[in-house]
Amino acid sequence: MLKNWWIPIGLLIVIAVVSSILVYTIGQSQLGSNITEDREIVFQVGAFKPFAQGDFDGKTTYAKLAKHGDFGIGTLDGLDGEMVGSNGVFYQIPIDGKPRQINSFEETPFAIVTFFEADQTLPVSDSMNYSELKDYIDEFISPENAIYAIKIHGVYDYVKTRSVPMQIEPYTTLTEVIENQVIFTLNNVTGTIAGFCFPSYMNEINVAGYHFHFITDDEISGGHLLDCIVRDAIIEIDYTYDYELALPENS
Repeated sequence: MLKNWWIPIGLLIVIAVVSSILVYTIGQSQLGSNITEDREIVFQVGAFKPFAQGDFDGKTTYAKLAKHGDFGIGTLDGLDGEMVGSNGVFYQIPIDGKPRQINSFEETPFAIVTFFEADQTLPVSDSMNYSELKDYIDEFISPENAIYAIKIHGVYDYVKTRSVPMQIEPYTTLTEVIENQVIFTLNNVTGTIAGFCFPSYMNEINVAGYHFHFITDDEISGGHLLDCIVRDAIIEIDYTYDYELALPENS
């Protein structure tokens, strides 16, 4: 009976080693998933200066863009209207002013996204115009210190937005395109402003200061924000100190 005493002990050793390997592998797998999904970063497709000079060809699909964020602003291939994204859904606001969900295979030449997680919340009860709204936010942030993703949901007594027509080659500059912008005026709507505040030292890489797009809750209108009067709103701010820029793979 003592002859084979080593068999159960050997089995115990094998079981212990296998268990340790499994625990280590699972731990490394979980660690790896945390590393690859960095939710505290602003991801941008295309630098703003070449885009403004007419680099309107799509570079990244919205399927790939969605891997880097669920919130953001931008446009589509050929500068085809305005894009606004919130809660993982990306909308195009074309020149007819009627938002539609963007398909995953469509491309963008310029977009900024992040996984929105509010670090600060500010109430707005009394009415504020666009200038007052930006001044109010300035009281709570340090515009030269970080990138801020900003979401503002509320009641808008007045909203002025724009969209731009799709361009074909040879492309002109963004300034020339805006001369043919289509303006939309909305009154007494509920909706969401989505956008970013970039520090001035990043100008030409992006737009320094505030850059906002807008969409109504009923998804019937929106666009690049030009002016507004807002009340009964909640401002959510996501502080971000990391930034990634995807450059085009062309000449």
